[in-house]
Amino acid sequence: MVHEAVDAAARLAEQGLDAQVINLSSIRPLQRDALLNALSGSRGVITVEEHNINGGLGSLVAELLAENALGITLIRLGIGDGDYAAAGAREPTRALHGIDADGIVAAAARLR
Repeated sequence: MVHEAVDAAARLAEQGLDAQVINLSSIRPLQRDALLNALSGSRGVITVEEHNINGGLGSLVAELLAENALGITLIRLGIGDGDYAAAGAREPTRALHGIDADGIVAAAARLR
């Protein structure tokens, strides 16, 4: 997933937008202070998960943003609540769920 985010960040940079990619290899334990520091000054955050968005990284980031009243807009990308992940080749499946570089760039457009 990281390469999709890096690709999206490069494409956003071409549009004059500054995007930072944070790779969290593990969400437990969440390094809250480091993540808060990385998010400070951000206008928006997009989390990208290759599984259900509920109870994962996006949920933890939502809690972190709310508990610290940061006022940062959050968009969670992943398998929607109640949806089932389609089986198939990785690239078309990511595209189907909007978690490929195109989906990330489209989500970033909603933050403008």
